[in-house]
Parts: sequence; structure tokens; C-alpha cells
Amino acid sequence: MTQKQTTIGFRALATVIVALTLGACSSTDSSLGVDTSAQLSTPSVAIPTTDSGVQPTGIQANAAIGNVYFAPIVGAPVSKITALSKRLSTAAPLNSIKLQASTSNSIDHEIRGYFSAFSESGQTTVIHVWDVFTPQGQRVHRIQGQEKVSGTGTEPWSVVPTATMDQIADSVLRQYASWRSTS
Repeated sequence: MTQKQTTIGFRALATVIVALTLGACSSTDSSLGVDTSAQLSTPSVAIPTTDSGVQPTGIQANAAIGNVYFAPIVGAPVSKITALSKRLSTAAPLNSIKLQASTSNSIDHEIRGYFSAFSESGQTTVIHVWDVFTPQGQRVHRIQGQEKVSGTGTEPWSVVPTATMDQIADSVLRQYASWRSTS
């Protein structure tokens, strides 16, 4: 292994360690910017029916699978968090998830997100880790992933488009909903 390969491998490993270490951090600040005001009531979602007008088995109208508060996200610039927050606000109801304010008494879980981005070999990689906590502060689940974007920059986040942040938001909501439906 060359010194350059060792340095790149060490850099990737260090980024992952930092992201995972941040998983131990907590915050009570509600500055994420996710608009929960439009979602404090049950979302209205069109439920498909069969030709006879009956709802398919297993689909319930307006059934929330989780009341969630997203804590402030660590590691990404405000512009990227803003894009992510907008997508979370619009996509949560489509996944039967109700976003809640930090002061709500009906929170099922608090989700804390941690980001890291690094560039190498002509690509930028965004690593995201999401810890799911009970209202009592016990971590009960972890969601993680990574997205690769073509291009590099002196600041890795400069090449990450809104579409990537949308994919990450969709992924975390989908994985949370899947976990809730099986737990």
C-alpha cells in the first residue's frame, strides 16, 4: 500500500470515527428549521381503493406510525440543512410520520443526525448517521448511509446538490418507517 493510499484510507476512517463519535452528543436546541406547524394535525393522504371501493388490507387512512422530533443536525452547513429540512417537512406525511416540536408531549422518538463529507478520487462522499432515541433518552435504533457525488472542491459540501440532501431525507424517513413497522 502506498503512502497516498494509506493517507486516503486514514482520512476516510477518521471521518467515520468523527461521525460516530458525534453520536454521543446531544442537544436541546430546536434550530433544525423543520416546519412542524403544518403537520401538527393528522395529514390528509389519499388512500387507494380497489374497484369495489374498498381499501386494500393493511392501509389505514391517516395512521401515523411515529411522532418524531428531529434534533439539530451536526456536521453540515446551514444551506444543506435547510434543503434537508424542507424535504423532511414535505416527505414526512407521505411516510406516515408526524413531525413534532421539541416541546410536544406526543413525541415517540427524537432523531439526531450527524454528517461528514470528504472528497477523494474525483468524488465527494457524504456520510450520514441518525440515532433514534426514546423520550427518556435511550438510543433504540441507528440509521446510516452514504451518498457519492461526482466532483470535488476545496470545501466538500460545495459540490453536494440539493437532490442529494433530498435523497438522504427520503432515505432516513423510509428507513425509520420500515423500522417502526417491524418493531
